[in-house]
Amino acid sequence: MGILLWIGVILLVLLVIVGILVRYEDSQSFRYRFKFSFHVFYVSFVCLLSIPFAAFRPKNVENTLMIAPFVKFASKLLGVRWEIQGMEILASDIPCVVICNHQSILDTLGMAEVWSVMRKCACVAKKELIYIFPFGLAAWLCGTVFIDRSKGSKSIVKLSTTADSVQKSKTKLWIFPEGTRHKGEELLPFKKGAFHIAMQCKLPIVPVVISPYTFIDDGKEVFGQGKMLLSILPPIPTRDVTDVNELLDKTRDLMNIEFKRLSKIVNSPASSKSVHENNTGIRLSSNPVTLLVEAKKIL
Repeated sequence: MGILLWIGVILLVLLVIVGILVRYEDSQSFRYRFKFSFHVFYVSFVCLLSIPFAAFRPKNVENTLMIAPFVKFASKLLGVRWEIQGMEILASDIPCVVICNHQSILDTLGMAEVWSVMRKCACVAKKELIYIFPFGLAAWLCGTVFIDRSKGSKSIVKLSTTADSVQKSKTKLWIFPEGTRHKGEELLPFKKGAFHIAMQCKLPIVPVVISPYTFIDDGKEVFGQGKMLLSILPPIPTRDVTDVNELLDKTRDLMNIEFKRLSKIVNSPASSKSVHENNTGIRLSSNPVTLLVEAKKIL
């Protein structure tokens, strides 16, 4: 009876897997939802496994170095290829405020690509994320600074304290100044907090720009495979800056120009052919899920 039960369980699992593969191949909408769901569950699983190890040195930013390689591997599983420009800038051992545009939860994949080079970097995130288990606990153990965006003055005070400590330990501070995810032709207006901190502590600002996800269409529920560009711009000094609005506008203008440049590259005819391969029926063998689909066809 025990053997028959196990055979039944194995057959049921195989049927579920085959069903998923069939739906993955035939349904564009299912593929879109499956990939985003996979990303969330995969990162959550990695965070869960890291918690016992990170607990030995809580709030240490170098705990992220355990997680980053596994999150980076998720790009290969999802069929996302990254090209980094200006990596040597983040490799320098100087404290700074990293300013990055924010489009998708997939931005964590781009961060994972450069984390091993930065080595010491603390993220700034909205306080609501700390309650999402296991991500929130893992992020707290990795030194993430959680702020209440509804209380601007208190958030700035907390960031000021954090900036003082990261300056002494030569740690970078990664901030998304738009405050929320946004996909558009231009970046959203920036919030001032990051720039107040940079000026107060005389920390240079390093703009990081992530290109549009041209192979993802939320409206049509398309999640193909493609190439992403992550551009790291030269540091903007703040030592002699006295006008926060001028610094904010300068940074945003530079990032907007770079965002449009990257948009043209990933939207070019040659790039589009590569970017939308998965939407025309051609599979890239670098994706394990695709390999399983192709194997199913052969069998």
